[in-house]
Amino acid sequence: MAFTRFSLLVPCIVSILLGLARGSAVDVQRRDQFLPARVPYVLPAPGTDPIADAIRERRGNGTLLALDGALLNAPLVAQGWNQFFTVIRENLTIPGDMRELFILRTAALNKAAYQWGQHESVGRAEGLTTRQLQILRLTPPGVLTHTEQKILGDKLAAAVAFADAITTSVHVPDHVYHNLARFLSNKQMVEAVSTAGSYAFVSRFTVALNVDGLMNALVPVP
Repeated sequence: MAFTRFSLLVPCIVSILLGLARGSAVDVQRRDQFLPARVPYVLPAPGTDPIADAIRERRGNGTLLALDGALLNAPLVAQGWNQFFTVIRENLTIPGDMRELFILRTAALNKAAYQWGQHESVGRAEGLTTRQLQILRLTPPGVLTHTEQKILGDKLAAAVAFADAITTSVHVPDHVYHNLARFLSNKQMVEAVSTAGSYAFVSRFTVALNVDGLMNALVPVP
């Protein structure tokens, strides 16, 4: 009887351990549960707040995210954020897979589970493969192996090194900068800095305010 009970527990134990190993993916992948944050969520009804309505319009589905609810505690910050990230997300010329690489790599390095959860599916839609996403999530900064560089390709490998530098130390060495600049115009290098730098801030914002209760959650492993 004791053996039978233990055998029934084994699948449950294995499931729990896999969940922990994969960064509490079950919790994180349920987007915008509106779990408690360090500030209350401000969610004006449609048609009652022009700033909130502008954010809804950009989201495209008429809803506000937990991030938006946190931002709307400071309406002018929320307004400026919405305008700036409209440019970053919708009006730049860097490749979409590189843009999402900057966002996801920054999230991984800063342990920002909310940011990763919002963007993993976007990264896939822009062409990032599961193996590439695993590299972004698991590889320590500055130590891409030859195999990982081949999986990413020269352009995305250069973008990872750039994201690592700008996120972990702010200072971007000349060789890292010029390695990425081989693939981008001057305009696009400004866009690359703006994307990686702004999402380093997004990760700090979402973690510091515990947006959607994910401050201490592990970033999921794809």
